[in-house]
Amino acid sequence: MKHMLKILYQVGGSISIGLAMTGLFLPVLPTTPFVLLAIFLFGKSQPEKIQEIINHPKLGPFVLDYLDPQGIPLKSKIKALVVLWISILVSVIFFIPIVVIKILILSIASMVTLYILTRPTKV
Repeated sequence: MKHMLKILYQVGGSISIGLAMTGLFLPVLPTTPFVLLAIFLFGKSQPEKIQEIINHPKLGPFVLDYLDPQGIPLKSKIKALVVLWISILVSVIFFIPIVVIKILILSIASMVTLYILTRPTKV
């Protein structure tokens, strides 16, 4: 059972990295949440992969500020929230026809916003 769970974490981490890499090229797909999810999942299955992600020239910068215990720079918080809300609003207005899904996505974006705002701000 443990072996099966480890494989699921590895597969989930790999999928998350794939989505994060796709997010580098598609503005409506956020990169940072997928990188953070990959770090979590690989932490459960392949801890050595975490350092690879952090050292990756394209993916590492997305999470270095987030992982810093001193906090996230204000500029990074603003950029993250602007990108988040632009992508969410474009998706909700132009691509998602179902009202219940729109409400769910807006609720999730609001929770993410609250979470980012409550993280320490690096001075």
